Amino acid sequence: MEFNFTDILILTLGLVFFLIEVLVLKLLKKKTISLHQSALNMGLGMLERLIGIITISFGVYFFATLVPFRFIEPLENKWLAFAITFIAVDLMWYIYHRISHRISLIWAAHLLHHQSEEYNFSVNFAISPFGFFVRIFTYSILILFGLTPEHIILANALNALYQYLLHSELWPEFKGWEKILVTPKFHQLHHSSVHEHLDTNYGGMFTIWDRLFGTYHVDEIPIIYGLTKPVAQQDPFHLQVLFFLRLIKNFQEFPFFKAFLLLFKGPEAQKPEILSLYDLTIKHSLMQVIVGFILFMIGFSIISLKLLPIWIGFIIGTIGIIICSGIRFQQNLKSNP
Repeated sequence: MEFNFTDILILTLGLVFFLIEVLVLKLLKKKTISLHQSALNMGLGMLERLIGIITISFGVYFFATLVPFRFIEPLENKWLAFAITFIAVDLMWYIYHRISHRISLIWAAHLLHHQSEEYNFSVNFAISPFGFFVRIFTYSILILFGLTPEHIILANALNALYQYLLHSELWPEFKGWEKILVTPKFHQLHHSSVHEHLDTNYGGMFTIWDRLFGTYHVDEIPIIYGLTKPVAQQDPFHLQVLFFLRLIKNFQEFPFFKAFLLLFKGPEAQKPEILSLYDLTIKHSLMQVIVGFILFMIGFSIISLKLLPIWIGFIIGTIGIIICSGIRFQQNLKSNP
């Protein structure tokens, strides 16, 4: 039996950082973090990890299959090779991040990361499993230019850690640093739904790409987090399909060719109405979130440590997500104007 604690450790550390942030905010008597938004972000992250733990080997396998087709052989100097890879990965992140905002088919997944109306470490959990596959295909281009899978994976891990740390309002502004590095304030502007802030500041670690491609933006306009249009049904499962529903509906409302083109246009090209798959009551309690998370970790550990068949761990993990998300299987009686 193969035991792999890496994924469990990363997940646990992410949660620990968030709990420390909650405690520090409480001690400093700064803005509070709501249970509803935190549970929603956590639910999205748990769903992504549950699918990710099953599909993560795909990335390694896909990178390996491209190695024989590379145009350039890897550099012999490992340190120089990694330095080049580190910069190249940051560039590819910028490209991926920008297309995830400008192509509706990919925005349908990436909007999960922007739905949060609060800005804290829990926002890092709010990602889509679909985005994982898009990033794999984006980074895979680097394999063809002689960069090794090992260096790409390591550089991406460091880039992801840096971005994780950006998602908190506890940090100072680091004013002036944004000329070179992505700072917490620089990234906060990216998460803002204020018109002036839309489609700006895509960089992961370095701001040079925003400067080169005209998306660099810094101002003092107050930030409003979240999407430009609020979503009524806020649970991890509904948010996964929310914008995909709009794209599917296009094929019912428009000629096929137009609906197909809309897949690759920006979200502003879509109809403004927000579709809904169902309307269920959402109600959270701290105990429910804790119990749900424990059940998820049991299911996740079963899969990660290969203790039992995958389907058992998947079912337990899914039940944990449902409980944590506060879903009540009863019709929401709130009337819509």
